[in-house]
Amino acid sequence: MDRKNFILGTACIVGAFVLFFLSKPEPVPVAAKPVPAAVATAAPALSPSSPPPPASPLAPKAVSDAEVRRFVRQNGRLKVTFTSRGGAVEKIELLRERAGQGKESGPVVFNSGNAEPALTIAVQNPASRQLESVRSEFLPVGQDAGSGPITLVGALADGTRVERTFSLAADTSAEPHLLSFTTRMIPSSKDRPAPRFWISTGSWQPTAGDSVNQFLSVLAHDSEELTRVGLDVFTDSSGFLGLGAHRAETEHAVVAAGRVHDWVASGNQFFASILRLDPSVRGARSDVLVRPVALADGGRGVDAYASWETPAAADLSVSQSGEFFVGPKEYARVSALPDSQVEVLQFTRLFGFIPFDSICKLLLACLGGVHHLLGWAGSWSWGWAVVALTVILKAVTWPLTSAQQKAAKKMQKFAKPMQDIREKHKDNPEKMQKELMKLYQEHKINPFAGCLPVLIQIPIFFGLYTAFQTTVELRLQPFLWIGDLSAPDTVAHLAGFPVNPLPVLMGVTMWLSMKMTPSPQADPSQKLIFNLMAVFFPVICYPMASALTLYMTIQNLLTMLQAVLTKEEPGAAAVAKPTKG
Repeated sequence: MDRKNFILGTACIVGAFVLFFLSKPEPVPVAAKPVPAAVATAAPALSPSSPPPPASPLAPKAVSDAEVRRFVRQNGRLKVTFTSRGGAVEKIELLRERAGQGKESGPVVFNSGNAEPALTIAVQNPASRQLESVRSEFLPVGQDAGSGPITLVGALADGTRVERTFSLAADTSAEPHLLSFTTRMIPSSKDRPAPRFWISTGSWQPTAGDSVNQFLSVLAHDSEELTRVGLDVFTDSSGFLGLGAHRAETEHAVVAAGRVHDWVASGNQFFASILRLDPSVRGARSDVLVRPVALADGGRGVDAYASWETPAAADLSVSQSGEFFVGPKEYARVSALPDSQVEVLQFTRLFGFIPFDSICKLLLACLGGVHHLLGWAGSWSWGWAVVALTVILKAVTWPLTSAQQKAAKKMQKFAKPMQDIREKHKDNPEKMQKELMKLYQEHKINPFAGCLPVLIQIPIFFGLYTAFQTTVELRLQPFLWIGDLSAPDTVAHLAGFPVNPLPVLMGVTMWLSMKMTPSPQADPSQKLIFNLMAVFFPVICYPMASALTLYMTIQNLLTMLQAVLTKEEPGAAAVAKPTKG
C-alpha cells in the first residue's frame, strides 16, 4: 500500500466516523404517508371574523379543575393516578426509578407536565373532522375501595355510555409494569353503532443526555415495519443545502397499509409507554395520529392517538381490551413482551441503513448475563460487568489480533525491501505489484492478515456505541469516580466546560497501544495520522456514555498487554533483499 492510497483510505475512515457520530441517526426514516380519511390534519387558523367551528355532538363538556377527582392504584413498581376527567391516567410514578442522582431525588414520572392524561379517549368532530379529547366526568362504579381493579363510567354528548376498566398487575406477575385496560362504548340507540374512538399513549420528558431529541419519539409497529415520528416533524427545517427542507406539521398521520398496528409507543432515551391492543379486537384497519405536546416547564414532548376499527358486537357496542406497559427499556424486560416490543430500544443504523440490532441485542444479552454473575459486587456491579464483558470480547478476538500483530512484526522486518521495490518500480505499477507478490510468496507474508480483526472489532464497537445509548440498566449506576455509566464522567467544570477524565485516559492508552503495536510501514505520514486519531477519538467520545469510553480504555490496556506477550514467529528475523530485474 503506497502513501497516497493509505492516506486516502484513512481519510475515508475518519470521514465515515465523523458522519456517523455527528449526524443524527434515526432508526427508521419517517416517510410521507397519506392522511387517512378518518383523520384530517389541523384546520387552518381562523380570522377574527370567522365563525367558530361547530361543537362536536360527541365530546361533552369538560369537567372543571375544581371538580376533578383522583383515584390511586399501586404495586411495588408503579403508582398510577387516575382522573375523573375522561376516566384516564393523569400520571404514573415509577417507584424504583429515580429521576436523578441522590437518595432525595424523587421517582421518574410518566406524563409529567402534559395537560392531557394518558389513555385519554378521543372522538372525531364530524363537522371539523378534528379529534377532540373526551374530558367529561367519569365516576367509579360503586364505592372506590382504593385497591384492585377500577371501573370508571361516563358518557358522550349523544348519550353513548362509556365504561373504562383498569387493572394494575401484581408484584408477583411476570411483568409488574403492565396496566390492563378495557374500554367499552355502548350506543344509546339500537339503530346506530358506537362511534370510532382513539386512545392516547401519553408523553415523556426529554432526557438530559438526548440533546437532539433522537429518542424522544412515537413508534408504531405493524408486525413488519417500525415507523418513527419525532419532534423534527413538528419543527421547521431548511434542510442541508436545501435538501430535506420542510414546514412544521401540526399533526402527523401514520397508516399501516394493508396491515394493522400491533402496538404504538411513546418514549424517551430510557423509558417507554407502549399501548398494545389484544389481537382479537384489532380489526382490519388502524390509524395513528401523532401530535407535539407543550409541556408545563416550557419544553416539548410528543404523544400519539391510536385507533383500531374493532368490529361491533351484536348490540352495536364496541369493546377494546389491551395492555399498557409503562417502564424502563431494559432489554431483558422488553424482549419478553409480545409482538416485538423490544423494538422500542430504537437501535440506530450505521450511516442510516446498516442495521446493528442483532449485534446490539447479543451484546446486551451478554452484558446482562455477566452482570447477573457479578451481582455480589454491589453498587459497582454494572461497571464491573462492562469491564468483564470487555475482557471476554478481547479473549474471543485474542487469536485474531495475535495473528495480526505477528504478521505486522513480520512485515516490519521486510519494510526496507518492500520500500526498495516501490522506489525501483514506481513508474511501473504492474511490475511493482508482481515483485511485491513474489516477495510475499517467498517469505509467506500475508499483507491482509490484519484486516479480519479490524473487521470484527468495528461492528463490536459500533454495536456497543448504539446499545449503550439506550441501556437504562446503566442509568445512574456508579463505578470508580463515575457517577452515571450512561452519561459522561464529569468530575468538575472549568469556565462552564465539563472535565471528563475517562476520554482523556482513553486517548492516552490509545496512543500508547498504537506505539506498542508494530507497524509494517515506517512512513512518517502514517505516524502523524495515528497520532491524530488518538486525539480525534477522545474528542468524539467526550460527550458520550462513560460505559463506552470505559470499554475502549480497557480494550486499549488489553491490547498493550497483548503486544508485550506476542512473540515473533521463528525465522521472521531474516530480512530479504529486493529481487533484481
